[in-house]
Amino acid sequence: PLCLSAGYDGTVRLYDLFTGVHLRSLVGHARAVTAAAFNGAGNLVASGGKDASIRFWDLRSGLCIKTLGAPLGEVSSVDLAPNGVHLLSSSRDNAIRIWDVRSTRPLRSLKGHQNTARNFVRAAFARGGGLASSGSEDGAVYLWDVESGQLAARLPGHSDVVYEARWCDTLSLLASASHDGVVRTWAHDRSRDAARLLLEDPWMGAAA
Repeated sequence: PLCLSAGYDGTVRLYDLFTGVHLRSLVGHARAVTAAAFNGAGNLVASGGKDASIRFWDLRSGLCIKTLGAPLGEVSSVDLAPNGVHLLSSSRDNAIRIWDVRSTRPLRSLKGHQNTARNFVRAAFARGGGLASSGSEDGAVYLWDVESGQLAARLPGHSDVVYEARWCDTLSLLASASHDGVVRTWAHDRSRDAARLLLEDPWMGAAA
């Protein structure tokens, strides 16, 4: 198994998870790298950085094979969908974008959340890539339908900026982390409609 690190020195590094041995450096970003992610096959890495670019790397050669630039702002997160076709990016110009990895073209932008230059809010795929989740400066978690780009749910509950929300397939839970010092967990309520896909899980509760 392998792991990635995204560095302030503008480098993405690849390590053997068991031995800790450094295997490869991916060099090309002009400023700090803020996020990096594997694709499902483990042969491609996407990285985003403060240089307002997203780069795709072939792990076998270590070469950058594609670069996405304007109109991106400073990139705060990247995530690759399980299907290997879609990339989700968030940037500090208040934008979350879904990209076609093959054509490197943006398919749609997701609207509703708040992510300006003041904070560092991230987005990620959820529920097998069918949803996209994000934090927001208004203290809520946002969920969108990836296919339509429509807002599926807004989950209030935090009292300060939500930096990130991540889905766990094994537990079918969403966890959100906020500047209020609380991590909240949210569970899928199958008895409700699509506009209210997730509710805070009272069994898991909230932990500081």
